[in-house]
Amino acid sequence: MDEEQNTRTLDQLRADITRALLLDGITPDGMGAGIRGTVMVAVPVLTLLGLDEEPATLESYVPISPEAAREIAGHAPSVTRLLTHPETGVVLSLGKTQHKNTKAMKKWLRVRDETCRFPGCSRPAVTSDVDHTTPWAGGGTTDSDNLAHLCEPHHRLKHLSQRRVTQEPGGILLWTSPGKRSYRTDPANPMAPPRPRPPVVGPKTRKRPAEESYLTPRHRPTRKPTPPAPENPPF
Repeated sequence: MDEEQNTRTLDQLRADITRALLLDGITPDGMGAGIRGTVMVAVPVLTLLGLDEEPATLESYVPISPEAAREIAGHAPSVTRLLTHPETGVVLSLGKTQHKNTKAMKKWLRVRDETCRFPGCSRPAVTSDVDHTTPWAGGGTTDSDNLAHLCEPHHRLKHLSQRRVTQEPGGILLWTSPGKRSYRTDPANPMAPPRPRPPVVGPKTRKRPAEESYLTPRHRPTRKPTPPAPENPPF
């Protein structure tokens, strides 16, 4: 093995180092930080357990066989639980431990959008930018209802042209062209809105009219006495 390494040319050694950086993230000598790729595969839980043969989905709408999905899942360094409605398929949850993490928000948006959200564009979300629908400088917030994926060309077109876009709850984008034509793009995987927080219950206070006090009795209607029954009833 050492003799084979000694006979390799400089270009071949450079190719070996590049391959090590791309695949392993680090060279055999322990140098370099490397590049780590992330692949998202949606696998039904019954398929993962071997109880069903429904195909899995690789990111960007590429179906893969159940066998390949199980092999990928078996070597995956981490798994994200994705809870969906059994009838409608609406995503209900991505797990409670990820909501306050920026990386988790990007993952949530990738699952929701899957592609660029410009009308007619199918570039994958993994190579697109996360855009503020209402610009940050204009008061837009950084939350899921104001973020969507746009590929680099359409991201630039949005900011440099007269096109306008608004986002409705659930990730629905409403576009208006310079010619005042309207377009709508829906997310690939509709996400359920977050659960509303319970109302804050404060101490109960008893409200009284301003002119009333504890020493002033309330006005009560005058009651008329019931007339007595006749001595000789008519029956």
